[in-house]
Amino acid sequence: MELKEYLKIFKSNYKLFLGTLILTLAIGISFYFIVEDKYKAELNLNVTRTNYQKDTTDYRYDEFYRLQADERFADTLVRWLGSKVIQNEILTEVDGISFEKLKAERLSSQMVRVSFIIDEKNQAVKITQAIDNILNDNISQLNEEQKNPQWFKVLVSSPMVDNYKLDLDKLMGILLALGIFLGSWAVLIRHYLK
Repeated sequence: MELKEYLKIFKSNYKLFLGTLILTLAIGISFYFIVEDKYKAELNLNVTRTNYQKDTTDYRYDEFYRLQADERFADTLVRWLGSKVIQNEILTEVDGISFEKLKAERLSSQMVRVSFIIDEKNQAVKITQAIDNILNDNISQLNEEQKNPQWFKVLVSSPMVDNYKLDLDKLMGILLALGIFLGSWAVLIRHYLK
């Protein structure tokens, strides 16, 4: 088929095309305003040491091994936060507050970024406190056998909370593209079935 024939098909079915486009936009925008606001909280975990001994006669390789150990321990923190057991402990400690999409990723040797989705802004502080308590409790349990005065400790930052919703402009662009796509297929299927 030539382009003229396609244009003729769309011209004769423009009501179906526009109807599909408008319906897609209306459903998408309605959904945007009906869905309750959610918030994304983000915080940083920093791996440090307790009672770090600086004055020593031992050669320290420019702290290379210490940084390497911190990096491995930061990976451990990421795995802990990905564990359902730790997530369940956090839920138990915050009692009644729920969160979604708890995600942790190591950004550097000693820094881990944690993010999660919540229903209300004020819930972020309680969940952050629970994360702090549970991680440092687990670290203390690991050190019971080691009895190392320079064992790991996690410093938890205050959470930063932002609105977790797609911008209306971006949503309109996505809906418009989806409406054109669906409208085109509706016209072509109708023409095929004639």
